[in-house]
Amino acid sequence: MHTRWRWVLFGLGTAVAVSGPLAMADGPWFGYVFGGLWSLMGGTVAWRSFKMGTKLTPEGIESSSLDRQSTIAWCDVRAVEPARRRNLILFHTIAPAIRHDRGRAALTELSLLSVKKDSVPERTAAHINELQRALKAHRGNCPSCGAQPKVLATGQGIVQRLRSRLRSLMGRNSDQSIAR
Repeated sequence: MHTRWRWVLFGLGTAVAVSGPLAMADGPWFGYVFGGLWSLMGGTVAWRSFKMGTKLTPEGIESSSLDRQSTIAWCDVRAVEPARRRNLILFHTIAPAIRHDRGRAALTELSLLSVKKDSVPERTAAHINELQRALKAHRGNCPSCGAQPKVLATGQGIVQRLRSRLRSLMGRNSDQSIAR
């Protein structure tokens, strides 16, 4: 998942980085200094904005915004919900928020401006649904945060289940003698 602003900021940063050498051309000493800083700043914004977005990995949710990068482990996530923040006077920013043990973290790089206070934009709702599906899939497979025990194969009697359990506990030691 990524934001539309990613491409706008990438283009803006690239334009600023390219205009830096123009400030350095045939200028005084401070033209070289400020042109170099201008190129460095534009290149940094272009590079960081190109990596902006939210990635769903097997370990958790990796969130990269323009100024920071964070990872929230799937086992720490309690719920995914929309978060509303007020920007300026009329506009409200709506973004998916991850509720976890330490509080709530909004995925601000997926935020959208909304004039309406009572509705969540379709794109934000789609992001929330995708995050909820990924969380449900993780909880179905993770033994530490909510997976159901595996169903035993039918037809195994108690002796076969006991033998299978002992074999799994012994691991590679089954060929070696216990007495040394």
